[in-house]
Amino acid sequence: MSHRLTKLFNHFNPRPKATVTEQDGPIVENARLPTYDELPKFKDFAGCAWAVWGDDDELGTVNLLTPDVVQRAAKEEIMYVRIGQWWKVAVDVIYFRTGHAISLNWPLNFPEKPLFKRKAPQVKTIARDETHVRRDDEIHINTQSGTQWDGMRHFGLIEHGVYYNNTQSLSLPVGVAPIPNPKVIEPSEAKLGIQNWANHGICGRGVLLDLVRHQTKSGTVPLPYDPWTTHAITVSELEECAASQGVRFRTGDILILRVGFIEKYYNSTQEERDALAGRAETL
Repeated sequence: MSHRLTKLFNHFNPRPKATVTEQDGPIVENARLPTYDELPKFKDFAGCAWAVWGDDDELGTVNLLTPDVVQRAAKEEIMYVRIGQWWKVAVDVIYFRTGHAISLNWPLNFPEKPLFKRKAPQVKTIARDETHVRRDDEIHINTQSGTQWDGMRHFGLIEHGVYYNNTQSLSLPVGVAPIPNPKVIEPSEAKLGIQNWANHGICGRGVLLDLVRHQTKSGTVPLPYDPWTTHAITVSELEECAASQGVRFRTGDILILRVGFIEKYYNSTQEERDALAGRAETL
């Protein structure tokens, strides 16, 4: 596992060349980034990157999304075409500059029966008057019940009771936190909160690797793994998939993997979907 993590970290964090031509455009000058093998250990965990951006950092690798990285992505992935006196903007989505945007969101209330005994989301529509021309929505949800981002205070090192940058788990409060003024928040409430990513912004070049398409040879052979079970995807498999799509990675890329979970969900019976909720949580 350590060797696999070494290859993965080093592959997606390549050291840049000493010189960059003007044609290359602006890039992150990240020669200071250590390789995986250069990272220190934290107790019995190898490759601890906590100190890379300082002891007080709350962004992690989102730090790689610098203005230069975003600017380069915008320059290369958005094409402006002059039509008469008008400018048409075509956005590069996945493979082709078509102008079409593709949502990667799954509906808020799926899976209908969440995994690991989490509360099922409930979306309630309320009529504000008898004519029903004014409506509100109320949403009751466990943010981990379906599609979501895992923040840095979601899952820490259980054995040591800490989160990112050695933040003690017991130092972070639980329960309902009244916040009457969004500009004045108790530091312990804001510590490692996902609002840090939101405030910074997650904007850059998205890279989608379609492992399902690649490993099924465009649907001609079965997927060699069950996407509802724990399965390790190796660096070589990612490299092969990227090569088949003509993808070359850059520092700061936002990597998205299609592994087949949702496709299997839609192709399963309701009984099989419901059984997912009773599965034990595994890593």
